[in-house]
Formats: sequence, C-alpha cells, structure tokens
Amino acid sequence: MSLRRFASTAAMALALGLLAAGNSGTALADTQEEPAPREPAQESGQEAAQEGGEGTAQEESTTVTYGPWTIPAAEGDHEGGDGSGEDGGHEHAEEGAATAAGGLGGWPGSGDEEDEHAHHGQEGGIELNIDKPCEDCFITGFTPKMTYEDGTEAHVNEGPMLHHYVIFNSSARDAVCPGSERKLSSGNERISTDFPEGYGMKIEDRERWHMNYDLMNMDPAEAKDVNIEIDFTYVDASEAGDMQPLTPLWLDVGGCFGSAYDIPEGDTTDSNTWTSDVSGDLVHSRGHLHHGGHSLWTENTTQGTELCHITAEEGGSPEFIDMEGHGQISDMPPCSGELGRVEEGDVLETSARYVVEGHSHTGVMGIMVGYLAED
Repeated sequence: MSLRRFASTAAMALALGLLAAGNSGTALADTQEEPAPREPAQESGQEAAQEGGEGTAQEESTTVTYGPWTIPAAEGDHEGGDGSGEDGGHEHAEEGAATAAGGLGGWPGSGDEEDEHAHHGQEGGIELNIDKPCEDCFITGFTPKMTYEDGTEAHVNEGPMLHHYVIFNSSARDAVCPGSERKLSSGNERISTDFPEGYGMKIEDRERWHMNYDLMNMDPAEAKDVNIEIDFTYVDASEAGDMQPLTPLWLDVGGCFGSAYDIPEGDTTDSNTWTSDVSGDLVHSRGHLHHGGHSLWTENTTQGTELCHITAEEGGSPEFIDMEGHGQISDMPPCSGELGRVEEGDVLETSARYVVEGHSHTGVMGIMVGYLAED
C-alpha cells in the first residue's frame, strides 16, 4: 500500500488514524491497536511545577537513529534556478505537489517539471513501528539531525535536505485534527526543544510510533546515504515525581486536511483558527516555515493574548545555503516558559507571514506545534 501521494502531513495524520483504527485490507490495520481515547492530565501545569517532584528526577540521554536511506542524485543541470522563468520558477502543479516524497508538496522537488527544483533526488515514505527512546518515561527534550553513515551531519550545502519528518503515536488521538497523535516533527531547520523543568511528553509502554519522512538531494553528482538522528533527553516515569505530561497541539495555517497553501508574490499573511476543547497552560511552541517564510505566531483571540511569535532566519550559516545558492530556513527559535493560559472554548489563531520577491509560491506551510500542560 502506498501512502506517498497524500497532499499534506495533516492528511497523512488522518490516514494513519483511520488505518490504526482497524480499516480492513490495510497494512496498518493488521499491526496497530485502536488508538485509545485522550485522557486529560489530573492537575494543572502550575501545580505540578510547584510541587515537590521538581528537580528530583534523574535525566538521561540517548540518540535514536532511523535509516539508513539512499537519496538518489539530482537529475543534472536545469534552468530556472533564479526564479525568472515564465511561471516564476516556483509554480507547482497541484498534481505535482501531491507527488512529493512523503506526501508533502510545496518545498523544492515537489514534482512539477516547471519547478526549479523539480529534478532533485527524493526518498520518502512511511516507516512503521519505529524505535522510541524509552518506555514508560517522559521526554524532556529532543534535537533532530540528519547524518551520513560516519556520523557527520548532512546539510544542503552538500546536497541533502531534511525536508521533514513527523512522528505519529498510533495509540492516541490527535488533540486538534482527526487521526493519530502527531507527537514531534522537524523540517530542515532542525531546532532543538528543551521543555521547561517539571514538564515532559509522556511515553507509554503501549505506544506505537510511525515516521512520515521526506528527504531530498540537490547534488547531481552522486546519491547520498543518510540517517535521521534524534538526540533525546528523558526521565523514567518511576523517577519523575510530579512531572506534568504535555499534550501536542498541531496548529496549522493550512488546516486539518491540507497543510500546503499558495501565496502570491509580495508580502502576505495567512491565518487559520482552532477552537480548543481542552484547558491548560501552554509551556512550549516550535514552528515550521518554508523558503521565503518571514515569521509565524499564535494568538489566543478570545483572551486577546499572543502565545508565541517566531521570526525565521534564512541562510544564516553556510550549511543552510543550498548548492544553487538559495538560503534555506536556518533558525526558528522556539518559545518556552509560561506562554499563556488556554481554556476550553478559546479560539487560537495561527498566522504565517511570507515575503517573496519575483515569483509566486505554491505549497508553502505555516505550522506551530504547541505543548500544553492540560488540567
């Protein structure tokens, strides 16, 4: 069964959720338990952080390696790299965008023959039942990487791009959209997350993780053998005391059934809203934008407060400048700490600003993943 033609991560989440629920005749249906209903935490984040368990847990670290995969070489020289072609060098046909490896359009290499990146090598899909860093534990932080087989990091200045990975927990329902819980993710920005003291993502023994991944190679000279590595810090549940579990909130400008959307040339801002059916304290948020992305923010419009505002950096160091001289997103500093209160019924609005000169851009994304300490 091929899942490579889904149009977005959100659509993939829905598919994984439906398959995990036991649809007959599918590969996942034979391997997954039905996702359990979501259970809210029993005490507020403020109470958990203030009680005696804080500072007593023994934090451990581990690195989990996924792969290896071989990304084919790009298909040689092609025109349009300056975005000056008839269609601006960035126009993606709708069908072409949907054929991107791993099902995500809108980044270089999404399949349109008129796209300047159309001939780049791609490797992507779904890995089932991947390793977790620990069992019955709390993840307190994670750092994503893409590496060669010798352990050195692989970056776009040499060809390879970590377009994205998304890790799903098929044993739980997502808090925002239908489907399996979207646990953690990264694009090529590879930003570290370090949750505030007293908080962590709870990992149950029964959880089953799957990874949706999409890797690219801009080097026409050779294929690249790479791994995705994630450095985790965690605390065993038996040592965690009153550590407060965190619920991931995937807040997507594209909505639940299609993360990718189109933007014209110029300075544009697009937004989407979600009405919360949970209450708690938001303690961490990390974002994802594509090339040309300027900033990303989430507001609680019901309470009139801004929860997180991230300004992106593009091409901030040599390894984030690709082989065609284009800067890629190199930094999106996460928000962390006491970000704000979310009550059931509050409307959260997430907005993404893009500044694109000389061409339109299709299939961009604006995703904020928040981590909520539920009441």
